[in-house]
Amino acid sequence: MGTIKNPDGVGRVGNPICVVPETLVQTNDEMVEISKIRKGQKVLGHDGKYHKIKKVHHRVCKGKIFSLRVHNLGQVMMTPDHLVLALKTSQYPYKMRALEEKKCYIDWYHLEGLQKGDTIIYPIPKETKDVRSMRLGIEKPFWDFKSRELPGEIKVNNDFLKLVGYYLSEGYVRTDKCKGTVGFTFGSHEGIYIQDTILIMKRIFGLSPVIYKSAHNSTNLFYYSARLARFFKKNFGKGALEKQLPHWIMQLPTKKQWYLLSGLWRGDGHIDEKRQRAKYVTISKKLAYQLRNLFLRQKIIHSFTIGRAYGIHKKSYCFYIQHDPSLQQIAKMMGKEFKIKARSYNPHKSWFDANYYYTTISEIKPIDYSGLVYNLEVKDSRSYVSASATLHNCGDVMELQIKVEKKDGKEYIKDIKFQSFGCGAAIATSSMITVMVKGKTLEQALKITRQDVSKELGGLPPIKEHCSNLAAEGLLAAIEDYRKKKK
Repeated sequence: MGTIKNPDGVGRVGNPICVVPETLVQTNDEMVEISKIRKGQKVLGHDGKYHKIKKVHHRVCKGKIFSLRVHNLGQVMMTPDHLVLALKTSQYPYKMRALEEKKCYIDWYHLEGLQKGDTIIYPIPKETKDVRSMRLGIEKPFWDFKSRELPGEIKVNNDFLKLVGYYLSEGYVRTDKCKGTVGFTFGSHEGIYIQDTILIMKRIFGLSPVIYKSAHNSTNLFYYSARLARFFKKNFGKGALEKQLPHWIMQLPTKKQWYLLSGLWRGDGHIDEKRQRAKYVTISKKLAYQLRNLFLRQKIIHSFTIGRAYGIHKKSYCFYIQHDPSLQQIAKMMGKEFKIKARSYNPHKSWFDANYYYTTISEIKPIDYSGLVYNLEVKDSRSYVSASATLHNCGDVMELQIKVEKKDGKEYIKDIKFQSFGCGAAIATSSMITVMVKGKTLEQALKITRQDVSKELGGLPPIKEHCSNLAAEGLLAAIEDYRKKKK
């Protein structure tokens, strides 16, 4: 292992791995299409932390790519050699038990080596930073002599976060130069939530609402404050399509985030006792993926589906909760008593540990593709998280360097060294080929095949056989480079 000073031939081989331009990648603010990501941004890595992008790569791809569909998470399309964080569990009916009994191991697997029933490993975002207070940050206009004073500093406590949840689900703002309104619309049967909102607004901002009950069986709370309306718009968005959370809320401790989710589910969530499931729908893409991360941090098992736009209806993002312990969490958030019928199965085939969410592959299929594909070079973690899977930013890559000497009219490989980036099998095959060819003629070296390398190692698991290809190809490339230079 290592390098040769002034090598006679160099063979560089590897697998160019990429995803299609529309692939959503988790940045530190939202899910962004990989084609729109730039150097210097941060993306979530397999370790649950955010890391800077060192470089964005793209190239033209013509040929087969694979569509990977993951239960509960969605779909991603990538080149067949892309490394995915996964478990080989298709042969085990009880996948979690297979992991506990060490029948399978977490590793980076090439996509073409995975199959339906294997398990995808998805990281839980780990970065946590508590914020105890925040500035209102909206200055009072010089000519404003009538509006009620608002606190300059707001405590980021359970009440405030629950209010944010109410706003995301049932709130709205109207803003103009001098006037503004913050409103909440509840069903008239949601008296407890209405009173909760009124009390919280009074405690935090000292404001009381104008209450209007409509003929459509709803209750509206109006708060006339231009500064407060601009505060909610600035921090949490205006209109259902633009609702969002600032990044600092995404990093709060999970105990605090629980209250935000409580307000959100109370405002716009629903539990169907007969069908034994909970449901939440939003049309804000950014908020939807932020909520998905919050659910992961709370270890709530959920299904995530995207509904198409049609007629006057916008594209929607829907969460379904059917897992019994997760249902109990949602019922507690909503302050409801909900009797869950005992079920002997987990309808999602999914589970959590301290660091990851585990869920199964529902489909892998090849697709003919022609167009641009992208990849990211990520500092430290060398990985990034898409909407559906955890991806390595490198395939197996190796470089072989050779020194050639002439003896008795023949050319011999006097020295050979390698550098390899990849799994244990990739490193082993790279190392083995240096042992196999040192001292041999170029003609003898060229006859070595991938099967020969595998045999010398005592065999490789079927999923790792492709790694020995890299060693044989690297040797061929190094000899070809030597002969080209010589010519």
